[in-house]
Amino acid sequence: MKIQAAVHLGTHTGLVIKELDLEEPRSDEVLIKTVACGVCHTDIWVQENYANVMVLGHEASGVVERVGCDVEKLAPGDHVITAYNWCGECEACRKGQTWECDHFDDNFYGLRPDGTSPYSMNGKSVVPLMREGGFSSHMVCQKNSIIKVDYDLDLRTLGPLGCGIITGAGSVLNYLKPEPGCSIGVFGTGCVGLSAIMAARIAGCDPIIAIDRVPSRLKLAAELGATHCIDGAKRGIEKSIKDICGKVDYAFDTSGSSQLLEAMRKVLNSGASACGVGIGGYLALNERERREGKSWETTNTGFSVPLLFIPKLLEYHRAGGFPFEKMLRFYRFDEISKAFEASRSCSVVKPVVLLGEYN
Repeated sequence: MKIQAAVHLGTHTGLVIKELDLEEPRSDEVLIKTVACGVCHTDIWVQENYANVMVLGHEASGVVERVGCDVEKLAPGDHVITAYNWCGECEACRKGQTWECDHFDDNFYGLRPDGTSPYSMNGKSVVPLMREGGFSSHMVCQKNSIIKVDYDLDLRTLGPLGCGIITGAGSVLNYLKPEPGCSIGVFGTGCVGLSAIMAARIAGCDPIIAIDRVPSRLKLAAELGATHCIDGAKRGIEKSIKDICGKVDYAFDTSGSSQLLEAMRKVLNSGASACGVGIGGYLALNERERREGKSWETTNTGFSVPLLFIPKLLEYHRAGGFPFEKMLRFYRFDEISKAFEASRSCSVVKPVVLLGEYN
């Protein structure tokens, strides 16, 4: 079938909307009419570093149109969102730790195990990021990457749950698991950091300290649950935290900034747990810090099993405790370059590109 897609033609080039050919879904695949797709910093990183011709986008939502013969839990008409793909066969997947799937990194190459893609342009294969390619009118996705959602939810808002939101919320609720009343510092308040702040409020943390250099994001952080906000562009981050609570019991970095990571190091309590995201920076604890019980972990996708964790976040959302829609701003498909620039410049927390209507 013919579809419209925003195509990345190579490094240092913008996205161009092109007509592509899309294959019918194979036995373990699903054809989805795309409704919306969030812009993630992973999309921007791939755009700036990959030379492959690709369809970017992996925070997508849509409506199932057709399913392969081996797909049992999805049917045409289902409302769905997409997340990372996992094989279901390796030891990690059998243990339920899908974020550690042996084939997780294959998501970034976007091809099926046999090296093919369902997308093509002028007879040449086009790679879909994460085996999804969410910036297109239709997608063909592997069944394991798809999560069914209730019909009454607004599909336009749900795509970012599949990556940025589960990464932030999962890092707090699945890895740090803070005790109520404990202090937490969140360094960087983009989509991932703000999701962590909402999760910290659910967990009962107090204080919840947000650190960022963008005033509008700090304002939103306070609205979403931060009890204190610190301007990361100014000196004295450690003193500001000391004045609030001395040191923090938990910390989460989404900035990748060496300056903020060093500030984090200095404000960790003995026994404190800290973590950061995959493409961000790394905190190398020394022997003394490890003896003090401090720990650091990189939390890939927030150690989340999307099929289980996303419904839990939607329960919090229905109860009013996880208002993630406040981070979103919508763009038409022909405004996709504006959406990318808004994300790159940090003027919008989570741009979402609208690709199709639904009933």
